[in-house]
Amino acid sequence: MNKALVVVLLVFVVLLGAWIAQRHSFGIAQVWDAISADDDTSESLAKLPKGALPAEVLAVLDYDFLPEASGVAVSGLNPQRLWLINDSGGRSELVALDLDRQTFTRVNLLDTPNVDWEDLETFNYRGTPWVVVADVGDNKARRRDVSLYFLPEPTANERRVRVHSVITLSYPDGPRDVESLAVDSVTNTLYLLSKRERFPKLYAIALPELGEEQEYRLAPTLLGEVRSIPAPTEEDLKRSPKYGKHRSQPTGMSHVPDGSGIVLLTYGASYFAPLDAERSWLRALNDSLCAVSRPELKQAESIAADVERRIYITSEGKKAPVLRLTPGPECLVSVQSG
Repeated sequence: MNKALVVVLLVFVVLLGAWIAQRHSFGIAQVWDAISADDDTSESLAKLPKGALPAEVLAVLDYDFLPEASGVAVSGLNPQRLWLINDSGGRSELVALDLDRQTFTRVNLLDTPNVDWEDLETFNYRGTPWVVVADVGDNKARRRDVSLYFLPEPTANERRVRVHSVITLSYPDGPRDVESLAVDSVTNTLYLLSKRERFPKLYAIALPELGEEQEYRLAPTLLGEVRSIPAPTEEDLKRSPKYGKHRSQPTGMSHVPDGSGIVLLTYGASYFAPLDAERSWLRALNDSLCAVSRPELKQAESIAADVERRIYITSEGKKAPVLRLTPGPECLVSVQSG
């Protein structure tokens, strides 16, 4: 082998190593400039310089399975499995992402329409992992009622399943767009957070008896407004005149399985709010919301949390990365002291 070829190979190895290192460490200050409207997010992340942001790239979504990922949840049966769904008009299915094998599997939800699926959550119900799919999207606030679909979490071998329980709900103050749902399995309460108001509204429903062929028509209770989410800054509006104004809109929410916190996603940021028996959901979201650093994503609409309080987020679009974030110690002070 001649010397020139050896030099070329060495340069290739060095560049490849640098690229791999960059994929797993990001600097927030460079994110806006690295991602353009024409770039694939995962490829843009690979260009970013090394920084201090605690984010891991776990996978890249397969566009054939998930062209418009609108919800993610960590499996209650296998922590290395994530469940995802597609937005309005997509197939009525759950998509399982095996993080170990980096494979995607479809699980069809029989006889279940997808009008506008916007979120999902896994939760423990009487010792068994369940899934709820939230068909609650309503961009123009025209739907008189929306639906929540409940079923025991599918096993690894199931490919076709049926919904066991359905809740049809109407908001007490009229139709509205919602993309954020979470279930507190400690109190058996389901929460919904509206999207398009300047101050999003938090609603709650006490979970009824869940089982096969159970149907309910309920009205959630309005708990109040969440006023702690920062409004878009002048810099946000300058960088994106068209979409910057939407950066504070909530697009996903989840409950930490051990009951210690809430995670919240907006187009522009990710948050952790400590939760305990003395702190209601409304109080936690208003008084204790703590920003968790993350890379910029094109259309971040999916968030989940695991038992270790790690946060999983992803986005709509081609080659969307699945990221895992770790809340900083400043976000966990109340949890650790409790």
